[in-house]
Amino acid sequence: MPKYRTVERDEGATSAKRVYAVGAFFALCFGVLASRAVGFHLKNNDELEKVALRQYRTAVREHSMRGKIVDKNGRDLAIDITADSLFANPQEIVDSVEAVSKLAEILDVDRKRLLDKLSSKRKFVWIKRRADDEEVAEVKALGLEGIYTMKESLRSYPNGTVGASVLGAVGFDAEPLGGLELQYDDVLSSRSKTHEIRRDARGHLYLSPSGGEKASERQNIRLTVDKTLQYIADSELAKGVDSARAEGGEAVVVDVRTGAILAMANVPTFDPNEYSKYPLSHWRNSVIVEPHEPGSTFKVIVVSAALNAGVVSYDEEFDCENGQITIGKDVVRDSHPHDMLSVADIIKVSSNIGTYKIESRLGRERVYDAVRDFGFGRKTSIDLPGEAAGILTHYDKWSPIQFATIAFGQGMAATSLQMAMAFAAIANGGRLMKPYIVDAVMAEDGSVISETKPEVVATPIGSDVAGVVRDILEMVVEEDGTGMLAASVDYRMAGKTGTAQKVDPRTGTYAKNRYFASFVGFAPAENPRIAVFVGLNEPKGAYYGGQVAAPVFRRIVEKTLRYLKVPASKTSAGRTIVASQMPEMQTVEDVPPVVTSEDEPRQVTRHDEKSWRLPDFRGMTMRAVLAASGDAEIEWNFQGSGIAVRQWPEPGSVLAAGDLCRVEFKPLI
Repeated sequence: MPKYRTVERDEGATSAKRVYAVGAFFALCFGVLASRAVGFHLKNNDELEKVALRQYRTAVREHSMRGKIVDKNGRDLAIDITADSLFANPQEIVDSVEAVSKLAEILDVDRKRLLDKLSSKRKFVWIKRRADDEEVAEVKALGLEGIYTMKESLRSYPNGTVGASVLGAVGFDAEPLGGLELQYDDVLSSRSKTHEIRRDARGHLYLSPSGGEKASERQNIRLTVDKTLQYIADSELAKGVDSARAEGGEAVVVDVRTGAILAMANVPTFDPNEYSKYPLSHWRNSVIVEPHEPGSTFKVIVVSAALNAGVVSYDEEFDCENGQITIGKDVVRDSHPHDMLSVADIIKVSSNIGTYKIESRLGRERVYDAVRDFGFGRKTSIDLPGEAAGILTHYDKWSPIQFATIAFGQGMAATSLQMAMAFAAIANGGRLMKPYIVDAVMAEDGSVISETKPEVVATPIGSDVAGVVRDILEMVVEEDGTGMLAASVDYRMAGKTGTAQKVDPRTGTYAKNRYFASFVGFAPAENPRIAVFVGLNEPKGAYYGGQVAAPVFRRIVEKTLRYLKVPASKTSAGRTIVASQMPEMQTVEDVPPVVTSEDEPRQVTRHDEKSWRLPDFRGMTMRAVLAASGDAEIEWNFQGSGIAVRQWPEPGSVLAAGDLCRVEFKPLI
């Protein structure tokens, strides 16, 4: 018995110790928690608040609104619209398999990816960003637990492909993907803001209208581009590319007085509303990023520099060696042999040899300096991303043959914009302007924050020389020059053709049957308003710039000047092609018997949907020619009266919609 009592006392003591130990442990824990709470309260209220808020809030960063891009008249080119996005809290979804089955059928999303999302342990996952109204309504009608919607902004381009390569595009998370959207992202975008998603007592999510980061104020930009002129350039370039069966094309329209870009077009192009459906090559703004050898258009730069330096005179003649000259081990040829030609005629008939002899008067250093003064070999600094400087090696590195070929635009490269700006300088009296495409940055209320002012970069030639060169370039178009198809019945045109053989990147030599055909000029010639460059990349069949690029140039210029309400040139009718200046063809003695409208006329036949093939009009009356034209969308220029004795282009030629056909008539004596 005594032994039993002793054991009982020992067990009681042990139990008491355990109680004290447990009590001490809880007291210690309470003390730690209390001291931690006091510390939070006294030293870091903000941190305590964050800890508490994390229990019933989560943050979702969303795309913020961007400023508008408008044309020079305030018409929308890029805007933001709102759209519903669908998201979920996977922890609230009872049956993820069933939810996926219902959602995938409505939303056309990948079932496996959606199941992975809805089966995760996360509290927030996107289901579909920017769903359309119909989809959102159908999902809401399902009444699924854990599925929610959020308003987000979506970038929209109301004009589709118009000016796409200039505007660029914006990705899902407000990421600029090119063009002005990228160049002016700091101006257009406000800081991305945070939406606050709150949880109720059961942990369910709901969108809170309060709290979160406040977005910074966005701004709008107004362009120098006119939406209508951009559409004209886009559509006419596309027609030209299609008619010439070219790989692509580029065009730019410049206000010669200020350097403002009125239109900038590229083919192929893309729709920025659905940018992911197009290859990256369609996004390229070739006008500024892709240099080409300019070919014969560059002869104008060399001749202008020589006239400005006083080393040649306007009417001075040069021996063009009957179309062939040897330089070292190399031979330079003209497409047609010529003997003595004046400076003006060298440009009019586009003689390589004549231009080389003029260049030789200047010498290497002065040629290099003049070319640089015209803006070649350096960026124009236009306010668009990705501009190329072109290619122009220092004159110290020129071999004798390279010095010769630079005279006619080989062995160097320039962008279409550089060529347009150089010709704009000739048009405006010798001032090389800095091109720009953003006219102003504006606040949301429409007030102007900053405005772009025209800037003269250089003065490569004097105004008197510029006037002489303008006259020469007008002869190229209107006096049986290489640019006859650029001539207009309404406006006096001036410009130059270019046909550059392309280099094969694999062999480093010129490729056969691969050309870059171009035409660059300005109008009206007597008081220039615009300069236009048109280039077609690798046309099939006819490939000379005067054949394929000149008609596109004419159509763009005519439609642009009419839209700008520029009056027709008063002297244009007196400067149209006359009989003595038409291409040499059969004379009246060679013509077939007269064909009248009562006979079965030779017909203009359809080549394809947008082009027509010309018959031989010789011997036909004017009425018969009109009857033969049928529904062909060709423009006509009739000279004289009687029966047709000459035509241009020649019989069998294919003309696109809007191209010009000239027919000369003479009385039958």
